[in-house]
Amino acid sequence: MNKALNALNTTTERQVLVMLFDFARRDVHATVIRLVQAIGSDRQSVEAALERLDAHGLVDREKVRLSMQGLATAMFLGAPVLQRKSSGAPKVATKRAA
Repeated sequence: MNKALNALNTTTERQVLVMLFDFARRDVHATVIRLVQAIGSDRQSVEAALERLDAHGLVDREKVRLSMQGLATAMFLGAPVLQRKSSGAPKVATKRAA
């Protein structure tokens, strides 16, 4: 996990990782344009972040989606986690501080 966290050199990389997790959680098809809009960054920065994250095995740049390692890293960074109530309806819970 340390190696994956060391790959996150910029705020944009962290934002892309967490936003891809959020898109997947909400079943939203991720695109570069959606990432740009959600993060408020420019397209060039988002594409560069995707390329760097892909080089470290955290995302699939072509599909604009997280890898399994990227999913674990996003959760470790404190991305909201989906939990189920007894009724089966999903609810969002945030990671608790240790």
